[in-house]
Amino acid sequence: MQPTLHFWRDPALPFLEGRRAAGSLSCYAPHTHPTFSIGIVDAGRSTFALTRRSTPIVPGDVVLVRAGDVHSCNPEDLQCWSYRMFHIAPAWLRDLLAESPDTCRLLDAMESQVIRSPQAVQLIDRMTAALDGNNGNDGAAKEADVITCLHELMLLCAEAGSVQAAETNNNLDGLQAAYDYLLAHCRERVGLDTLAQVAGLGRYQLIRLFSRRYGLTPHALQLDMKINQARSLLQQGASAADAAYDTGFADQSHFHRAFKSRVAATPAQYRNR
Repeated sequence: MQPTLHFWRDPALPFLEGRRAAGSLSCYAPHTHPTFSIGIVDAGRSTFALTRRSTPIVPGDVVLVRAGDVHSCNPEDLQCWSYRMFHIAPAWLRDLLAESPDTCRLLDAMESQVIRSPQAVQLIDRMTAALDGNNGNDGAAKEADVITCLHELMLLCAEAGSVQAAETNNNLDGLQAAYDYLLAHCRERVGLDTLAQVAGLGRYQLIRLFSRRYGLTPHALQLDMKINQARSLLQQGASAADAAYDTGFADQSHFHRAFKSRVAATPAQYRNR
């Protein structure tokens, strides 16, 4: 296999950098990162070494490394291996985890470790797909996917029985307030920070509760609201271009795809009915 190396760096996600190495022959001396790091072995066998212990790791194993911990991860017998690695700014991750009572102190208590969990693999694959743009995600949707995946990965490290926070009436009231705000401002760019503040919830809680209550993330629900308003404008005789512009779509092709995927007709077909 010809060695390849790819980096993920996205201005919309300044707190995260990723690396995908395939067929790598590189070896690392013991080192540290100023970031919290998450890695997964995709192919080959290697050894994850900390100051006091070493652990053989195989495809599907997930490695968590605290910022500042001395470690190395090298292939066995100098064979090639493949992996993905994600580096997250600790201050950003600490703020994210502090938003939920079940993870607010997790980062301080967590040790560098290996996780063997199919769920962890699925979460990393989902985050990779978001970073690759395979789901057609824009910056807001990509951020929501990354927040969800990282938070749920951290939950896998929490003690059993502490991963589910109870939904109180205040949560549901806050969720309705966020929904109403999103509906009133759906033609604008509404950030997760703003919605979370309106709801009085953490960003992860907001995403999770929106998905549970409405079956969509806030970003996906906002897109659906915009399409419904576009339908109304088209019914009133607006052109597809005007409907796209008035509902906040900067890209005609994005509007066309989003509309057709929800209405099973193009904007022009819908308007001409």
